Amino acid sequence: METRPGATLRPYFPLAAGVLINLSIGILYAWSVFVAPLEAQLDADRATVSGAQSLCLFTATVGCFVMYRLLHWFTLPQLTLVTGAVTAAGLALVGFGDSVAALYVGYGVLYGFAAGILYFIAMTAAAIEGPVRPSIAMSINMSAVAAGGIAWSPGLALVIDAQGLATAFGMTAAVVFAAAAISTALIAFSGKEAPATGAVGLFQDLLTDRPRVVIAIFLGFLCIAFTALAIIAHAATMMAAWGASAGETQFAPMLSSAGYVAGALVGGWLTDLLTGRRVLVGVGLVMGVFLLALYFAPGVVMGLAAIAAVGMAFGVLASAHPITVAGYYGTAALPRVFGRIALAYGFGGLLGPFTAGAIYDADQHYGTAVILIAILAFVGAAFYAGLPRRDRLGASARRAA
Repeated sequence: METRPGATLRPYFPLAAGVLINLSIGILYAWSVFVAPLEAQLDADRATVSGAQSLCLFTATVGCFVMYRLLHWFTLPQLTLVTGAVTAAGLALVGFGDSVAALYVGYGVLYGFAAGILYFIAMTAAAIEGPVRPSIAMSINMSAVAAGGIAWSPGLALVIDAQGLATAFGMTAAVVFAAAAISTALIAFSGKEAPATGAVGLFQDLLTDRPRVVIAIFLGFLCIAFTALAIIAHAATMMAAWGASAGETQFAPMLSSAGYVAGALVGGWLTDLLTGRRVLVGVGLVMGVFLLALYFAPGVVMGLAAIAAVGMAFGVLASAHPITVAGYYGTAALPRVFGRIALAYGFGGLLGPFTAGAIYDADQHYGTAVILIAILAFVGAAFYAGLPRRDRLGASARRAA
């Protein structure tokens, strides 16, 4: 019997690796601190700068889409290390390229694609059987992305002010690669392997044997991702437009990330309690109600409340989605099926931040953007309501979820 001190901790290594990966790529949720400095340094308008985040979110979901096929060519540790290196290279290119082209190629393409793969590596690691209940493990894992956003935001703001964008992106590249390297070791030393994903091709059986599930979640996710990512990407600049102080402006992205963490931590429990369909519908309704209130009563207080509510609801969604998909299809199919559904996140991310920025450039205020995304949140809730009412699939499926 193995009695070394690490033996008792080894079963937790895959989950720890997933959490560390997601903490490191939390820069996705700290993006708004880069917007104004990039506008000034690159002499670009808000739509141009926001377009880099939109492209990043889209290529991230392309990474999610292909990740399960990459596991046929690489082991999980190998894939973690390779994508960590690509992620770091993309961030370094932004910092030292000092151009719109470098921003789009480095952050929008290289970082985005590799970060999407890393995100699904983290999800796959958290789904590996271990001592933590699967729904709780997934909640902890998903909350780590936004927890990283909380940690990144104030530090990045300080580094940008003191040392400039090049240093900030270079430091971020180093941290992300170090996290990937450590996670590679944790997964390798755990002795656990990812569940077999099968030999289904990228576009084979695209809608699966349950097309209603895939279509309903895809369309709902598209609307909700558009809504949430538009708010998250513009949190700081929205607060500035509503007359917030410098401190309140910098606090906004941290608040959305804090809400996301709280939501992700309870999302698994809520899904077990209420079923995924009800939770997903509730996410859309909560976002829509708070954004409608913000449209009719714009200001600092209501802005902070809406940003926090959207962040929390999006966090609930982050945990509820994979648990719900696993409930319908089983854990082994999660990277394949959810990787396809996650394309909706990419399209929402591609359109949401860019559209909000373009509307602001045209109107010089965020009112039109807020009412648009509030409506989309309600539409997303309606699509989720179209899911089959067989979320509770019996004891074995619930254990898999």
